[in-house]
Amino acid sequence: MEKRVIAVFLAFCLAMGGICLRLYTVTTDTEAASYISSHYKNVTLDTLRLPIYDCNGKPLVNRRCENFVVAKPTENSVSSLYENLSAEEFDTIATTLLQGSVGYVNVGDKFLKQNRSYITLKKFVRYGENPIATHLIGYVNSDGNGVSGIERCFDSYMKTDVSLYAGFLCDVNGDFVDGAEIKTDPLYNNHKGGVYLTVDSIIQNIVQEELNASSVKKGAVVVCDIATGEIKALASAPEYDPDNVADFLNDKDSPLTNRALSAYPVGSVFKVVVAACALENGISQNFSFNCKGSVQIDGNTFHCNNSVAHGLLNMQGALVYSCNCYFIELAKRLGEKAILETASAFGFGSLTEITKDLFSSKGELPTAEELKISGNLANFAFGQGRFTATPIQIINVFNAIANTGKYTTPYCVTYIKNIDGEVVYNFDAKAPVHAISEKNAKALTDMLVSVVNEGTAEKAQTQGFFSAGKTATAQTGMYDETGKEQLCTWFGGFFPADNPRYSVVIMSEDGTTGGEDCAPVFKAIAERIVQ
Repeated sequence: MEKRVIAVFLAFCLAMGGICLRLYTVTTDTEAASYISSHYKNVTLDTLRLPIYDCNGKPLVNRRCENFVVAKPTENSVSSLYENLSAEEFDTIATTLLQGSVGYVNVGDKFLKQNRSYITLKKFVRYGENPIATHLIGYVNSDGNGVSGIERCFDSYMKTDVSLYAGFLCDVNGDFVDGAEIKTDPLYNNHKGGVYLTVDSIIQNIVQEELNASSVKKGAVVVCDIATGEIKALASAPEYDPDNVADFLNDKDSPLTNRALSAYPVGSVFKVVVAACALENGISQNFSFNCKGSVQIDGNTFHCNNSVAHGLLNMQGALVYSCNCYFIELAKRLGEKAILETASAFGFGSLTEITKDLFSSKGELPTAEELKISGNLANFAFGQGRFTATPIQIINVFNAIANTGKYTTPYCVTYIKNIDGEVVYNFDAKAPVHAISEKNAKALTDMLVSVVNEGTAEKAQTQGFFSAGKTATAQTGMYDETGKEQLCTWFGGFFPADNPRYSVVIMSEDGTTGGEDCAPVFKAIAERIVQ
């Protein structure tokens, strides 16, 4: 009843306004009153920010629209809106129309066919529910400026001067002209521009779902196309809501941090690099060492996990059982210079630019001088000590092994089109880095398949195809309130092992073991991608 009273009263007010206007035009200069100027009263709802697409042209932002009905204050619009809007929607817009001004209201998914009194405008929702690739895409602030991720790096490319607006023709007196067509810019909803990523939204969704379902509460996952270096998925946990960033600024778990680009203690995945260095420097994979569970270096004792004595092992066995003592012996034979050269060839200790102005941390690579101390070299042999690295750097190792010894630096943007569809930016992938020989890459692949089939990474075993990889459990030197040391755990690998296509790195910032935390995530992701 209240809704009907408002409608009737509003129609009456508008009718009286029309009578007054008619009396005015009769008693004033008819020539001046009859001329219609080109003046429009505009209501602007948004300014277009170009979208971000995945590698298949699917939007990762601006994925849906909310409909806004914009109306001028006429009897026709009031009566029609009364019939087509809910009571709440009608009350919202009627208040403004009653004041003789253009009104608008969000009607969600509802769409009212345009007439001469009102128009439905489709306004993009930048992020909305279930945002995808949040840490890579980043977010904009309240002024519409990119603050992090792709939004920051390509802010100037995505900004436009195209507005979502409705323009209503007025006469010289500023009064709305009955029957005049409503003006708007179709380019807002029909542009041809955007930023095109290497990310595959199907793989990205798989990664996000499996990461959220896992025991990894603070960590990251990166998936790469082995042949090209294209990043197909990048996820960091915990997630945040890009529409409500302020709610996460003081969160103790730092959800705004992109952990995929941050450096952490590495642990035993680095043994793969030491093994590669050994092969490249003429040490055979048949080189054997008798592990007694621990080794003394300069008065300090270095243990294998749980001080287990592995006995006589060759290189494959040392990787399968992740034997610290074996790799300490390899490091002593190789020396610091050779290991640092191999580590540098894989990108450790260097910034990685995954697109324009978006970098993965360089981490911390110990110096040759530091590694002249035997204890430091022993720690470095199994990825401990001052050494830190990012998931992006770790994935270089597995890309190279899976790709005949060479890798392309991972990247995430291919090109950008302006609003007219013209390509205005291309990302040129760097030339492949030949880190190790094809022969040694093949030997390491066979060893890493054994690690998954019979070693510490058994929970990464995939059904229907073989996979290769390595686990890690790194000490951090940090302790929780109970005195328990926090451990950084990893799995790095690739699949299918006989015809590698994708590499995957999983990191848990506060885990138990790489085999328990990260290997099952790899298995779940790999099996869903291959399906």
